[in-house]
Amino acid sequence: MIEPKTENPYLFKTIGIIGVGLLGGSIAAAARRRKITETVLGAGRNPSRMRAAQQSGLLDRGTTNIAETAAQSDLIVVCTPVNQIVQFIRTVAQHSRPGTIITDVGSTKQKICEALYGSLPEGVTFVASHPLAGSEKAGFEFADPNLFQDRSCVITPDASLPSEAVAKVKQFWEALGMHVLVTSPEKHDQILAETSHLPHVVSSALAMTLTAENRAFTSTGFRDTTRIAAGDPSIWIDILLSNSQAVVNSIDKYTESLHHLRDAIENHDENLLRKLLEDGKKNHNALNSARPQ
Repeated sequence: MIEPKTENPYLFKTIGIIGVGLLGGSIAAAARRRKITETVLGAGRNPSRMRAAQQSGLLDRGTTNIAETAAQSDLIVVCTPVNQIVQFIRTVAQHSRPGTIITDVGSTKQKICEALYGSLPEGVTFVASHPLAGSEKAGFEFADPNLFQDRSCVITPDASLPSEAVAKVKQFWEALGMHVLVTSPEKHDQILAETSHLPHVVSSALAMTLTAENRAFTSTGFRDTTRIAAGDPSIWIDILLSNSQAVVNSIDKYTESLHHLRDAIENHDENLLRKLLEDGKKNHNALNSARPQ
């Protein structure tokens, strides 16, 4: 008797994660909890870290063999620092089966897309992604299966990509609980310079102004405003330098706003100061009602 063919209940049978840190670990945890995949593979450079990630239950198998992981995966998510993403995607693409989809979590997109779109082996598709979620913490030990819930993810597909692959990547992030936005790589980098990269620069600059003797006088306002300055500097160096012109433009725009505030304070211009502070409050309050379209 011939058994009836059963349909695969998973979005992807096997997901491979390259770089099992906070984001990679959280993707693994969320994919498991939401039953998006049957098998989660992880690959990285440190054997003891990969063993520990597997022993923690995040991965079915953790290894340093990136080629083997790529060959066995239907979806590969590259979660390395920005300056390593192109290199790793080229490596995994060479070992991937036709039909494999590759995506990433990089905070910048233009240089990555320019380097990769149209250059991968036939049958292997890269769809660039940036989930707008994270933490100043690092390491799979801080993996959170709810990290992506109700957050936005930006994808920047090229018009030449197979629509089925783009749709599957969109489904993947939505299955993790995210709202997916679509834009161009160039527009993504301009937007993120203002909404993500500039805030880190400002937070770091503010933290740098604090003298050692005044640390005991800080309270929640200062600590909340400088929280993201605790992020890994090596990661942020890569992000800021890979999007340097857009970041510089955003810094110039911010500096102009700061000068307006400075002048209003120096000149005791109460009306202007009130308007500037009210504009800032209004923009902040609007964030609470902002929803992806």
